[in-house]
Amino acid sequence: MTKANGSILYRGPSMLDGQPIVVVATGLAHKSHNPKTGDMVQTYIMPDRIRPLDASRTGQDASVCGDCKHRPANLGTCYVTLVHGPNAVHRTLQHDGYRYASWADLESFGENRYVRLGTWGDPMAVPVAVWRALLAKSLGHTGYTHQWANPTIDRAQHAGICDLVMASVDTPAEARDARAAGYRYFRVRQAGDTLLDNEIICPASSEANYRRTCQTCNACNGSVRSSRASIAINVHGNGAKKFSLREVSA
Repeated sequence: MTKANGSILYRGPSMLDGQPIVVVATGLAHKSHNPKTGDMVQTYIMPDRIRPLDASRTGQDASVCGDCKHRPANLGTCYVTLVHGPNAVHRTLQHDGYRYASWADLESFGENRYVRLGTWGDPMAVPVAVWRALLAKSLGHTGYTHQWANPTIDRAQHAGICDLVMASVDTPAEARDARAAGYRYFRVRQAGDTLLDNEIICPASSEANYRRTCQTCNACNGSVRSSRASIAINVHGNGAKKFSLREVSA
């Protein structure tokens, strides 16, 4: 039997606002050809039954992105191109192209694989138990959350997710706040900005000459060891022209 390349990991309320969301894993049968991440299982966290572009235009992406300042409804500086991966996954969902995964399936999907939490969408929107099952037998993972300072999220959910992923920050002040709270972080900066203390350039970035992929680096795997260096990367993607420290600190 041919192994499916994608599966539904979770369908239910968002941990951010209670609205219906769906989580799909892809790259289960075929290698990912993403040159930055390398061969990783990709996970898409999306508003349920709403086209990603429509969700971003109406603000319904809040169920998977929270109050992230990079949403199209805010600054519009998000690097994710919705018409590519998210749109393709949604289209397959509309045609019932993915089956539901069991808890045993979750472990098998991540077994001996590297996993990307949140190819689109914030991992904080998904019950932490889903991610723990997916990562139980994995070789490693990456993930980021802009919701690390959100006080409205259930405490156990917040703590569990922040152990697994990096705090996404956009200014030196946010970086200091994240570090003070015990989190490692991933900071987007303007090209040429000085690195902060205990911060390194992303090895999978153009400014580091792509000497590694996310798969071979695996540094963005959370705050379990908060003494480890945090990561900085130059602003990139479709929203880069809109990005400035003045804007993101507003």
